[in-house]
Amino acid sequence: MKSVITLVWFLPVLACAQDLFIECAGKTKFIHRGAPSTVPAAETRRYRLLANQLDGLSCEQSKSQIACMGLTPQQAMRKLVIDPVLLSVTDTMELPTSLLIFEGQCQTLK
Repeated sequence: MKSVITLVWFLPVLACAQDLFIECAGKTKFIHRGAPSTVPAAETRRYRLLANQLDGLSCEQSKSQIACMGLTPQQAMRKLVIDPVLLSVTDTMELPTSLLIFEGQCQTLK
């Protein structure tokens, strides 16, 4: 009986902790503070979320979004937000003098 109660209690946690592998097509723009930004360039990116980790970033999942945030090896602050319902992504890397922003629509991969 205890194991059934424990399973029922952990079921929502297990449902939220899903792994995700998506490919996104969108545009990347570079913004340099104090200078004109570049023309957005077409790009395709792949994201693999495993055990609430993405490229070394810690992620939090809810019904409406997956949010990952942290420092990259180059000391840029990276913030990644994925909407699992609309399959859209916003990936931002911020340095003291510039921003690199990718926004796109995604599809799941196996």
